[in-house]
Amino acid sequence: MKALMYTAIGKMEMQEVKKPEEGTIIQVKGCGICGTDLKTFLHGHPYFIPPTILGHEFYGEIVRRAPSCTYDVGDLVVVAPYYECGKCDVCRSGRPELCQEKTYVSSGAFCEYVSVPDGYRGLFPIDKARYPEETRSAFTLVEPLSCVLNGISRLHITPVSNVLIVGGGPMGILFALYFQQQGIPCSLVEPNESRRAKLKSWNLTGCTPDEVGKGTYDNIVVAVNKPELITTYMNVVKDGGVVLMFAGMPSGTTTMIDNKAIHYREVTLAGTSGFGLGNFTDSYHMVAADPRHYLKLITDTFPLEQGMEAFSILSRGEAFKIVLKP
Repeated sequence: MKALMYTAIGKMEMQEVKKPEEGTIIQVKGCGICGTDLKTFLHGHPYFIPPTILGHEFYGEIVRRAPSCTYDVGDLVVVAPYYECGKCDVCRSGRPELCQEKTYVSSGAFCEYVSVPDGYRGLFPIDKARYPEETRSAFTLVEPLSCVLNGISRLHITPVSNVLIVGGGPMGILFALYFQQQGIPCSLVEPNESRRAKLKSWNLTGCTPDEVGKGTYDNIVVAVNKPELITTYMNVVKDGGVVLMFAGMPSGTTTMIDNKAIHYREVTLAGTSGFGLGNFTDSYHMVAADPRHYLKLITDTFPLEQGMEAFSILSRGEAFKIVLKP
């Protein structure tokens, strides 16, 4: 099968690799490029050593059904790239995203086919009759939205909450689209004027860093990988508020925290990474209920063969979200 192989930092190339033969096999119909994919491409990543296939935000069509699979050949599904064991102490304590015994798909999804083990619990249906072709790419956003939902679970949202998202990239926008859908006031810090204009076209409130008022927001999500922003927004958040370190910070970096904010002002600093299957299930239902609300985030679609071009466009900040189609 064809695969877009990550071969070195800054390099991708199309290669022929062995097609999976066991388990339930899914023909990939679309896979989103996420921030981790882009970061790996630009700087490398300890979890993704080249040569390897990236991509984990995908949906596809079942072309081989394992014996206990509850779907039929020809069914469309969105795929959770992993899920927790549900049995270990970490899972039982309510932190499934930290499980060390996860079950995974066979490989990244920047390729033609991916397999999952028999009995895989991370498959969710996409009704071909209900969702026309032009809306199905929205299901590539189920996985990143599930990470957002995990992050939101660490916030303290009240009837009088006012939320600030630091960073108008894809993940920051997913937070904002969620809060918009829930009717919760939310603003996005985005220094780029053209990107703020795009946010405005989606009825999202954008502002510059200088326009953020101290004590205005009780929940602040930092979705930019700059450690110094944690220090800044710990001092900006309301007393008793929450600052969420959602972005993965560069390896080896540290954050300076004003102890007064923690002790006297009772500010909480939280962090999240990844998702649990419950988050993915909730995200799936949200996207399925209103795919066009989230679809606007996908600004470009490219064939898999043009993957290198797509990564270059994202690295220049010229797109929000790109989906590759094999």
